Amino acid sequence: MKIIILSNGPGLKEIVNLYGHSSEWIPNSITHKNISFKVIKTYETSNFNVENADGFIITGSKYSVYDNESWIKNLKNNIDDILNLDKPVLGICFGHQLLAECLGGKVEKNQLGWELGSYNISLTRDGVNSQLFKSFKNGDIVYESHQDVVSFLPSDAIELAFSDKGNQSFSYGHKIFGVQFHPEFSFEVTRKLMDLRKDRGIIIDNDQLYESVNSKKILDNFIDIVKESK
Repeated sequence: MKIIILSNGPGLKEIVNLYGHSSEWIPNSITHKNISFKVIKTYETSNFNVENADGFIITGSKYSVYDNESWIKNLKNNIDDILNLDKPVLGICFGHQLLAECLGGKVEKNQLGWELGSYNISLTRDGVNSQLFKSFKNGDIVYESHQDVVSFLPSDAIELAFSDKGNQSFSYGHKIFGVQFHPEFSFEVTRKLMDLRKDRGIIIDNDQLYESVNSKKILDNFIDIVKESK
């Protein structure tokens, strides 16, 4: 099985120097064996060779999907092409928002402020029944680090999860999924991000960080979806 990871930025140097890059955390969080991972640095290349991929994971980013960056415009065009391949796709944070916009939704700064730290999410009825959220339950804790939100879902999307500040997950058809939270984050990475951004004046809802037990299961559940779609 071949999974392509679309990596959307070099990451914060304070994080990368200590913990590595998010494109490394994703494979390390997946327990399935016999998977080949290929990382495409979307911010460095416009040539996306996606041949023979069985599925795609789109990472987060320090950028916003509405930023006027040439590589983001190019990425959106490539996402349109990838969606036409009819392969399973999982978008994380920025990737979640990117999918929503490419499918006709809307992304903007959240008027309720940042989600930064650990948050409880609620599953919709569709979320409870979604394979992506297998082994999840209402109120489970996830790690967040974002100030943008999908304010309007694509017209044919189905909401799977939400928090007090907005949408947390959606599906589009049977193969396209987005999650606003970060299943690849560790406790340590999240704590460091909280401290870094707090030092830069960002208001945090709750400085107490709680352990996320189930969020990494999103990645394994997505791999199960990829396997079943082959």
